[in-house]
Amino acid sequence: MEPSLLAELFRKYINNTCTPEEVDQLMVFLEKENASPDRDGLLRGPLLEGLEPAGYSDPVLQQQLENRLQHILQHITPQELPKARVVSLSRRRVAAAAAIVLLLLGGALYYWFNRPVQTPVIARSAKPADDVAPGGNKAVLTLGNGRRVALDTAVNGEVAIEGSSAINKQDGQLLYKAGSGDRVVPVYNTMTTPNGGQYRLRLSDGTMVWLNAASSIHYPTVFSGRERKVSITGEAYFEVAKNAAMPFIVQVDDREQVEVLGTHFNINAYDDEPSLNTTLLEGRVSITRPANNGQRPTILSPGQQSQLATGTEHFQLSASVDTAQVMAWKNNLFRFDSADLKKVMRQLARWYNVEVVFEKDAPVSEVFFGEMQRSLNLSQVLNGLGGMGVNFRIEGRKLMVTR
Repeated sequence: MEPSLLAELFRKYINNTCTPEEVDQLMVFLEKENASPDRDGLLRGPLLEGLEPAGYSDPVLQQQLENRLQHILQHITPQELPKARVVSLSRRRVAAAAAIVLLLLGGALYYWFNRPVQTPVIARSAKPADDVAPGGNKAVLTLGNGRRVALDTAVNGEVAIEGSSAINKQDGQLLYKAGSGDRVVPVYNTMTTPNGGQYRLRLSDGTMVWLNAASSIHYPTVFSGRERKVSITGEAYFEVAKNAAMPFIVQVDDREQVEVLGTHFNINAYDDEPSLNTTLLEGRVSITRPANNGQRPTILSPGQQSQLATGTEHFQLSASVDTAQVMAWKNNLFRFDSADLKKVMRQLARWYNVEVVFEKDAPVSEVFFGEMQRSLNLSQVLNGLGGMGVNFRIEGRKLMVTR
């Protein structure tokens, strides 16, 4: 491939303007040249040209860019995908490309905007002996009579009959079906996910709920009366079935109440996060404090987020948020956009069920950018985060963080 064409492909990749055909063309070239003894020489010029803004000639940054380039070249290798996962060659190339673009984008952000970034590497699928596997579909269902059902070990099919509703498990999802007839018998159930767990739930009205790790939802097996009311802890994403006659209400302990008719939204209400965040993706929601005290409700439009900082009484409205970052967990991704080290570690602690220990010299003020799959082993994620002067050690279920 001509160096000028390769440089143009790298530049378009960094700016996220590549067509699928151009992505495939770039991946074919990298796969072909990866084993070449002169690979670094072939890539050096186009990479520098692709990363360097036109006319930029600061000698100090030029040297820094040269050092960064050496690091990039060391880590451009094809990704080994899990054998159980069947993907086409095109998907394999896109998987490798996703990691490569993080390397390139990370270098560009660091040198041209002087911002610290993660340096992801292409992770291997093998699980080292001292490692932690990712979380998965794990949850406990507590029935109205107090009986607990471990959903990750329960077989597919009918789990229980509660009141007038049948409860069925189906491949990582729990489904409620209200019985026919006039007699409505609501019984309250609770679904709880542990650290390292997630689960999906379809309520009796057709509303879909995704629970993140270390979360819970308390709900009736069938809705009756003038409203549909549930309560949550942790993080949950809702796609509410429309019913103008019965508003859907989500309560978060004594901090927040969200009322909707039919809409898509995410609530992040972890106790260890600095604020309670509600993000709207579709429709409209009205947010109030349970003890309203005459406060006007906060109305969200799509793309907006309300934030209730710990210890405060009033919601702050963010007019535009990165919904892709908010919804990354639901799409099986970690997505960091200027996330500090402690925020990143809180996510890892919940998903991998580990205790994070910050040693005294841990660089907690560093921030991270990038995206990785949540299906990776913990060591693979840490490899991707380790290019910022942060070191990690896995000691059983403890994750030690140091400079």
